[in-house]
Amino acid sequence: MEPSTGHHYFAGFWSRAAARVIDLLIIIAAFNLIYLADRLGADAGLWTGMGLGEGSRSGAGFSMANVLRGLFFLTFPVFYYVYLHATYGQTFGKMAMKIKVVNEDGTPLDYRKAFLRWLGYFLCDLTFYIGYLWAAFDPRKQGLHDKVCKTVVVRTDVPFPLPEAVEPEAPTEAPPGDPASGDPASLDTGADPSL
Repeated sequence: MEPSTGHHYFAGFWSRAAARVIDLLIIIAAFNLIYLADRLGADAGLWTGMGLGEGSRSGAGFSMANVLRGLFFLTFPVFYYVYLHATYGQTFGKMAMKIKVVNEDGTPLDYRKAFLRWLGYFLCDLTFYIGYLWAAFDPRKQGLHDKVCKTVVVRTDVPFPLPEAVEPEAPTEAPPGDPASGDPASLDTGADPSL
């Protein structure tokens, strides 16, 4: 059972790792699909090929088409993680594993925070993946990128317990002669009653 604090049930290391693997498989599948469509289109003569294969002329690698291809392959992962985390709090992998990224106070991420969290993945990579493993031993299951951005990953399959309802206290009656009782005789206005 994953630990919980307050109303959050933190997602465990293995569910987070499985979500990450699913996300990477989706990104690789998208890359392969675009590459295949690009290759088939180039072979059919619809547009120019990449120019990176055998027998290609030199300098073909710097065409505008290749710049656009490169932009796609560089920006798609950024779009995938930042857009989905900021919009839904979940990537497709996290949706499959029923986990969600939120701020430490439980509020959803905005685009700025989602982008900073994505940059935090590089910190985890630079630490030889120790930043990811940190989540296995942390009491709140936060990786290095979560610590830096002050986010947590919570389970969505466990409903948040509602706070206990507190019965309102019954109003107490004011003792006679108390100005709060509403008795006109008890009000001392300081005016002369003969006026």
